[in-house]
Amino acid sequence: MRKFYAYTTPWGTIRTGSLFKKLTPREQLAVWAHERGHIVHKHAWKRMLWVFTGYALFHREKYFAMCRAQEFEADSYAVKTGHLVGMILALSRIASVKTDTHPSREERLARLRNE
Repeated sequence: MRKFYAYTTPWGTIRTGSLFKKLTPREQLAVWAHERGHIVHKHAWKRMLWVFTGYALFHREKYFAMCRAQEFEADSYAVKTGHLVGMILALSRIASVKTDTHPSREERLARLRNE
């Protein structure tokens, strides 16, 4: 089994990995809600559009900024659907790794605490 928590597919499904099983039920529901936020806001389709048109290649920083904004938007969706505490707990357990497409755990937690 692959080591990841969860991700969404462009066709609107959520895949969970072995790390998801290590979360508490409350944290799992929050992560699930976060992934639902990606589906509701059609994030995968927006990313694919940027990639397929070549815009992401020539405007990399804008593309990465959009991806990070989508993570915040998915976090906000989880909060709006009643999962603030679960999101804080889940993010507190997840290693802090900032990538081009994901804000750091600390950035996400700071935003959640201001929701």
